[in-house]
Amino acid sequence: MTQLVLGGIPVTLYSGAPDVRYSDAGGRTDVTLSGGKPIAMRHFSKRVITITGTGWMATGLDALDWDAEHVLLSPSPLRLSGAGTAFTLTADPRPDEAVTAQALVGGRWVNASVTATGRAATVTPVTGATLYTVAWFPQFTVLCTPPDEGYAGGAVDWQITCREV
Repeated sequence: MTQLVLGGIPVTLYSGAPDVRYSDAGGRTDVTLSGGKPIAMRHFSKRVITITGTGWMATGLDALDWDAEHVLLSPSPLRLSGAGTAFTLTADPRPDEAVTAQALVGGRWVNASVTATGRAATVTPVTGATLYTVAWFPQFTVLCTPPDEGYAGGAVDWQITCREV
């Protein structure tokens, strides 16, 4: 299992398996043109990453400076799919985890070779493939709030909210 790391500090499984939710941080406004047609205006594109867990121990992240930016190595993958073999990843891949790829051939996913440099990923074409997908574990530079922690029944519940910088 890929481990959650925030600010260089790993959060071990004793703190519980992290549940990661990626959501949009806003930055988009829908406007209506004079003819009544709506269009989307995007000012920025960033993520909010919410991580929760329940385990036997707290996260151990109390030493972090919560006013500083930190690197978050996420344990939850992102995925892109398309008919072509060239993809631009929407977040930087973790340096300790490989980008992977699959090809849909005859209704079944088969592993495919992929090369990745930065955010550019290219899948080696597979004969008969109708769709390709790449998956990667992302890393983000984030600002975080200190974890909310609750103690009950011998377990520690915690939640960390991170905003992509």
